[in-house]
Amino acid sequence: MAPSDLLTCAYLCLAGEYSALGTPAVGDFPGVRQQAMTWADTKGNLWLFGGLGYDRNETSGALNDLWEFIPSTGAWGWISGSSLVTCVGDFGPCGVAGIYGTLGVASSANVPGGRFGAMTWSDSRGHLWMFGGTGDDDSNPLTGSVAPVTLNDLWQFDPSTNEWTWMGGSESDQQFYGQSGIYGTLGAFAAANIPGSRTSGVTWTDSAGNFWLFGGVGFDSGGYDGPLNDLWEFNPSTDEWAWVGGSNEAQGCHTTSCPITAVYGTLGTAAAGNIPGPRTEASAWTDNAGNFWLFGGEGVDGAGNYGDLNDLWEFNPATMLWAWMGGSSTMPCNYIVDGNDIYGTICVQPGVYGTLGTPAPGNSPGGRLNAQSWVDNDGNLWLFGGTTDENFSALTGELDDVWEFHPASATMPKVATPTFSVGEGSYAAAQSVSISDTTNGATIYYTTDGTIPTTSSAVVKGAIAFSSTGTLEAMAAATDYYNSDVISATYTILPGFSIAASPASLTVNAGSSGTTTVSVTPSNGFDSAVSFACSGLPTGASCSFSPSTVTPPGTTSTTLTVATSATTAALHRRSGPLFPEALLAAAISCFGLKKRRRLQLFALLAATAIGLSLLTACGSGSSGGGSSGGGGSTQPVTSTVTVTATSGSLQPTTTFTLTVN
Repeated sequence: MAPSDLLTCAYLCLAGEYSALGTPAVGDFPGVRQQAMTWADTKGNLWLFGGLGYDRNETSGALNDLWEFIPSTGAWGWISGSSLVTCVGDFGPCGVAGIYGTLGVASSANVPGGRFGAMTWSDSRGHLWMFGGTGDDDSNPLTGSVAPVTLNDLWQFDPSTNEWTWMGGSESDQQFYGQSGIYGTLGAFAAANIPGSRTSGVTWTDSAGNFWLFGGVGFDSGGYDGPLNDLWEFNPSTDEWAWVGGSNEAQGCHTTSCPITAVYGTLGTAAAGNIPGPRTEASAWTDNAGNFWLFGGEGVDGAGNYGDLNDLWEFNPATMLWAWMGGSSTMPCNYIVDGNDIYGTICVQPGVYGTLGTPAPGNSPGGRLNAQSWVDNDGNLWLFGGTTDENFSALTGELDDVWEFHPASATMPKVATPTFSVGEGSYAAAQSVSISDTTNGATIYYTTDGTIPTTSSAVVKGAIAFSSTGTLEAMAAATDYYNSDVISATYTILPGFSIAASPASLTVNAGSSGTTTVSVTPSNGFDSAVSFACSGLPTGASCSFSPSTVTPPGTTSTTLTVATSATTAALHRRSGPLFPEALLAAAISCFGLKKRRRLQLFALLAATAIGLSLLTACGSGSSGGGSSGGGGSTQPVTSTVTVTATSGSLQPTTTFTLTVN
């Protein structure tokens, strides 16, 4: 094929270009495909096997061709497998049967069946390993059934000899389209152990050269299929598997209570009970320390929701412990709606992008599956694209965002969870809720519309008022900290009312009456009858209401009348001067003094008596209505009167000032 033809084919062709088997050639290339298996060998060459795609005749099916790409020459080489698929009937399915040979014996005739979604490793010798996937066993294609077969066969390829070796698992008779796992004893290697048939799990190789497999979707110990969260270790030197963590049941939960959920524990803290939830098509890395990192995929969160995850996990092979290192432990879910019809729910964790190119503890990719991942020379983790339903719609979206994660930053502390000044509950009146956080420098973000708060939400600048029922959610963020957990509280404001008196002060003369208006303000649909009563009236005063009851929203006020008697103010009179007889007592006490001194004192007392009598006369003569008994003048009576309105258990109050002259 000429270079000009290659350019044209890049846009128009589906088929691959195959020339001589085993000989790399310029112009050869694989056909269009997806979910293929890939490796890099010790020489830096790239390898590609199978996938769901097109053969040399543009027929679509499960491929089993093996290709090598040599970066130094830019040439592809078709190394093994078939360039054609075989179909059942006119419409398929189409695939290629496997040739297994003898278990553990390499042969140039051996070749795995066509498949996609298998899991792969490379060992220290440069050998390529492959486990499971969906496709063909030793029958062709897909066992002749419309339903695909999920595989659990283990293969090894030696690039130095270009030979495949069947190393374990089943070669045929896939019961119920897949093989059950043989789990054995947790933590113990055994020759009989083998993971169940599965596809789209994640893999890594530890520093000792052992292979690890986590999750995917497939078959558990009882032959039931669904998303898995089992963890397996394979020792290439002994060719034995060990089940080392997670559940031996699929998400179908055929014997235990559903669902099998993730156990997150404390963010950043490894613990024996921690385990990611069942998932498929997640992303994975191995860091410079040999630890395994897992991100997202489609699976189950800590609340049992199934959807697109964005949780980040670290597994340490030395301690055999998982630690939840980032992302969310629960996903929000929305209904899938088409017009007036609800078809179900979809769950996905939105991303927090922050500022382009600027690391921040609050940043996190959104939930996704099938994202691409790699590790750079500095040990940083990279993530690209994937598929998600970021808009909560019935259609999925393809992403092209690029993310970088620094594992060293995972040791940062977490901001304390904010606290609310008012606890969740039902209240008969509006509530004002203050939010605080104990982490210095933390900024608190909140929502009241049912969405989960992020650093793009409103910032708390004061108390948040709830005059009607609503939910308050808040989280806090700070520099060099992970974002806090989200706190949520629902405030139910019950139907109620308040009252007020206008005017708020009333002055009447004794024996007369006055009025003030008491208004009723209903809230949250209050519509019950309200009655009234007074307290704190002075003696001789009484109150009445017209009407005696009101029922909002039709009637919202009543007239309060205060009636006083003639004696109400008379009870408060100013007292007159002391009776002059006091002077007589003083005089008598002087008789024991010497004569000369007694004469002087009598003169003084006489003058005092005359002055007091003049004052008394003036006092009694200044008031035309004063009594002749010398009882004093009448003073105004001032009281604080409380009005209580009653409707069922509700009893709001108001006050006004009453002055009686």
